[in-house]
Amino acid sequence: MYSSVCKGIALLVYSLCSFFISSVHADEKTTLSTKMAFSVQPQQCVTLRQGRDCFATITVQWQKPTEQALCLYQINTKKADTQKQLICWPKSKKGQASVAFESSDNLTYQLRSLKGKQVVAETEIVVSWVHKKTTTRRRWRLF
Repeated sequence: MYSSVCKGIALLVYSLCSFFISSVHADEKTTLSTKMAFSVQPQQCVTLRQGRDCFATITVQWQKPTEQALCLYQINTKKADTQKQLICWPKSKKGQASVAFESSDNLTYQLRSLKGKQVVAETEIVVSWVHKKTTTRRRWRLF
C-alpha cells in the first residue's frame, strides 16, 4: 500500500511539473513572436447565479519595444458581434487602463492598431457562476 501511494504522489508531481513547464514555454513563444507584453487582470469573473451580470474592474496593461498608436476594443460575440472602442493611446510604447466589466457573457478584449485596424493582441474574460440557473421556483407554504 505504501508503494502505490508513493507512485500516485510521484505521478501527480510529474504531471504538475510537465504542465507548468509547457505553459512557461507557451508564454515564451508568444512573447518572442509578437515582441509585446499584453495582460488583462482578472481573467475570470464569477457571479452567484447563471445568467446574471458579473461586475468587475478589469486592468489592462501592454508594452511594446516600438511606438505605435493602439486602441482597446471590447467585443461581445453572442450579441451580434457588438464591439465598443474603449480607449486609444496615440504613439506610445506602453499603456494601462481600468475598465468596468459588466456582462453575463464572455467578452473579448482586443488591442488594435489605430489606422489599419489590425489585431495586435487579444484575450477573453470568462464569466462563470456558482449556482446553475433553476427553472422551477420553490414555493414555501406554512399550511
